[in-house]
Amino acid sequence: MQWKDYAEQIREILGLKGNPVAITYSMKPPSKSEGRKCRVCDAFLRARDGEVVDLTASTLTCPGGTWHLGLGERPKGEAAKAFKEFLVNGEKLYCSIAALHRSQVLTTEPPFGLADHVILSPMGEADFRPDIVLFICNAEQACRLVTLDNYDTGIPPKTEMAGSTCHQAVAYPLVSGELNVSLMDYTSRHIHGYKPEDLLVSIPYHRFHGVMRSIEHCTAGRAKMEMPESFRRLINVDASLDFED
Repeated sequence: MQWKDYAEQIREILGLKGNPVAITYSMKPPSKSEGRKCRVCDAFLRARDGEVVDLTASTLTCPGGTWHLGLGERPKGEAAKAFKEFLVNGEKLYCSIAALHRSQVLTTEPPFGLADHVILSPMGEADFRPDIVLFICNAEQACRLVTLDNYDTGIPPKTEMAGSTCHQAVAYPLVSGELNVSLMDYTSRHIHGYKPEDLLVSIPYHRFHGVMRSIEHCTAGRAKMEMPESFRRLINVDASLDFED
């Protein structure tokens, strides 16, 4: 299980304080989980801190999260009206239902009907191959992950930073196959356990092999920065000077 080997390596390289989180869509439950009900944003923290969380339509306590992860249908009728009222006049994240509508229709659709379980585990303990590897990290760690991902191809990520945190961190990278960086929605940041400097980086697992390959060759990993002599001459830098480690 290669992802288990990756887990400790990337944790050490980045200096993470918690675990990278493996997120897997599955038709089967994990071999172990505490079965507690929670919100998706809470599940990120719990998995980072060592817990296996099995999210289903019955264990998710956030209707929006159930929909955004594709575990339930979009709210309809009175439920849809209540949902709009909450986002506009409760959370006050949108000025109007028109603004809310634009945000929803201009972002990627959730993966409806894909699986019965969305399993979040510490990556080093995951039973199943991850679909996404999620990091709760600071800006420098995020910069290193994006650079390591970009090292092989030079193709910049196509991020989607609108919508709920669970949409940005799970649904979008799962459906699109793109690395995503999320500042989180503002309400999620009020959940106990998140720090002001925290942000989320979600990397589809098929891309994560490239991240790991890049570590020994890229300065965002272990490689040491050097200044070729031709560049020193170009910018007239003294050869005795060197970049900081």
